[in-house]
Amino acid sequence: DAYHIIGSYGVAREKIFVTANSPDTDELLEAFKQVQAMPLILPKNPRRLIHVGRLVKWKRVDLILEAVRRLQSKFPDIELVIVGKGPEEESLQQQALALGISDRVRFVGGVYDPLTLGQYLHASAIYVLAGMGGLSINDAMCFAKPVVCSVADGTEKRLVREGFNGHYFQNGDPDSLIEQLDGLLSDPDKMFNFGQNSLKIIQEDINIHTVLREYVRAFEFAISSKHA
Repeated sequence: DAYHIIGSYGVAREKIFVTANSPDTDELLEAFKQVQAMPLILPKNPRRLIHVGRLVKWKRVDLILEAVRRLQSKFPDIELVIVGKGPEEESLQQQALALGISDRVRFVGGVYDPLTLGQYLHASAIYVLAGMGGLSINDAMCFAKPVVCSVADGTEKRLVREGFNGHYFQNGDPDSLIEQLDGLLSDPDKMFNFGQNSLKIIQEDINIHTVLREYVRAFEFAISSKHA
């Protein structure tokens, strides 16, 4: 949408350069190779969900907790790993207790080392982002995870392709989130294939090298225009 939005201010299309956002994917992909050769950091569970991010209201982790509560009758082994710290941590812990799922939710705190983060992602089945997000989607895709998220700030549109490496749910709607999670958790082959597609998108399309190339293209245009 950048061409339309920025163009509406009178900026010529040839002066608009659109690039994605990316962490150091080289580092993360190397960490993925390493964690595959390491023992699992958590017991194996094909129905473990994971969320990574600062624990603030606009991340809507409360929706994921509600989804776990409602899905546990169909998937008795469902779990949720929450990676991150923030002002909502105590409130979310209390919510998990009130919902009767505190034994299914693991708060592991902030994890900033790519290898340790990779171990938690590798031990999980689906990455879930229920609210506003960012580079955590890229992180999860580097470790071959399918993604379930809503449309938020737009960055997810470059990364999550509906029916290819993940699913979108209706923003703020727990029923929609549960429907998408249910569909994936019920189909291990789809989960695996979506995860492989996530990894392929990182390797071939949205990575640190493709992002930097677009910056270079913009800088080269600016320099050539200045001296034209």
